Amino acid sequence: MRIYITILMLGCMFLAFPQQQKTYFDSQIALHLKAYKTKSEIAMQNGDKEQAKFLFDSLFENHLKFSHIRDFSLNKVKGGTLKTSSIDKPFLLITKSSWEQIKKEEVDEINRMSKMYKGQIEIIILFWDSKDKAKQHSKNYNSNVTVTYIDERDNNANHIIKPFKHSFGAPACFFFSEEKQLLKIDKKFTISNADNRSDVAFNVIHENIKWMLFSDEPTNSGIITTLQ
Repeated sequence: MRIYITILMLGCMFLAFPQQQKTYFDSQIALHLKAYKTKSEIAMQNGDKEQAKFLFDSLFENHLKFSHIRDFSLNKVKGGTLKTSSIDKPFLLITKSSWEQIKKEEVDEINRMSKMYKGQIEIIILFWDSKDKAKQHSKNYNSNVTVTYIDERDNNANHIIKPFKHSFGAPACFFFSEEKQLLKIDKKFTISNADNRSDVAFNVIHENIKWMLFSDEPTNSGIITTLQ
């Protein structure tokens, strides 16, 4: 009798305190991106950069932050596929287009970061282009960086991964925890044309990555943890 009462009480507890349902990045993008883009375009047309930033921050904080990604596969330029479900540590997903000019300083900094945090984070470069063009760019990255590609002309691009391009374009950088939750977005992940001085350009990407890794503490360094 006591066993039945215990089971009943546990059942009531689960009903009273239901588990929080997961939200997914692609679903949140489908629900909220259109309204964000409409308002953002108006703000940019009015030259109101502060409002545009406010709109992006609101979109991220209210709808995208801590959303999960569904499992998907990426083609590796060296052959085979990378399944996100197989990644057991935090990872950066950096989207690129082969027609953009990728600065040497950026590549050097990504390579340096991949060595500095080897075993703590995975760095994945995703080119939205053909395998041949992605492979050509991949020669610039060291073995710690996984270079992948999606050729949308094949019409086989997974609908789950497409929002990463069609939401904020490329280049962009998404930082996920080991629990596959989105923690940061840098939607302009590049060295701008204004950063011509070598001493400035050398530090820009490193600071951007550290900002993403260390929760807005760009001077921090050491062990990376994203567990809440």
